[in-house]
Amino acid sequence: MAEQLPNAPFPAPPPFYSHFTKPNIARLRQLRREAGVPVAPIDATADATSKEDIDIFALPVELRHLIPPEPQADGKYTVFGNAIDPDAAERSLAERDVEQLYPSDGSVRLNPQPHLIGLTRSMLTTFLALAGILSQNPELYEEKVKDIHTIAMNIHELINQYRPHQARETLIMMLEERVDKMKKESQDIDQAKAKVVKLLQDIQDMQRTHAPKHDERNMRDGMVQVASVTKRKARQRAAWATLRQEVM
Repeated sequence: MAEQLPNAPFPAPPPFYSHFTKPNIARLRQLRREAGVPVAPIDATADATSKEDIDIFALPVELRHLIPPEPQADGKYTVFGNAIDPDAAERSLAERDVEQLYPSDGSVRLNPQPHLIGLTRSMLTTFLALAGILSQNPELYEEKVKDIHTIAMNIHELINQYRPHQARETLIMMLEERVDKMKKESQDIDQAKAKVVKLLQDIQDMQRTHAPKHDERNMRDGMVQVASVTKRKARQRAAWATLRQEVM
């Protein structure tokens, strides 16, 4: 396993991160095929816990880090020199040897805002005192720096008291957004319904408006046809009368 890096405010990434390239993954996949080791179809490094994996010491140096180590037996792991236990409960200020600067009653959990304001003012006052000490006797800085650290830890602990409130407010906001979305969808449906009803009403009004004109036009056409038939019959009768006169 690679050597852990020392603690730093902004630690650099592990130096072997540059080995995780597509060509290296393809090479590892090919070497596994040649060694008869089953290769996962998606991730070439997914078979990390298999006991039949390829010998890591037989690989080139740039490919060794592509095979992750086996999980720790106790479940703990180390990140930048710090031991991390994912199953461990959050430690209190007393467990971290930090002095608690606010009362322990339940009212603090319900309303930590006044204590946060007081601690913030104490932080500013302590910082001004530290600036004065650094200007006169810089060797005495340690006590004020420790005080600032203690105040910051207490502020962080009080801010964490807002976690349940934050979760509740986030859930309320999500539900309100869902309700607003459903209301908007209902309004859109109502507007579409109103448009359809208006369109149907306009069609009915147009039919009522044009129906008399249509009937009148049909009546005129019928009268014209009757007049035409009457004239034709009159001509036919006149023709028959003329024939009878000539025969007689």
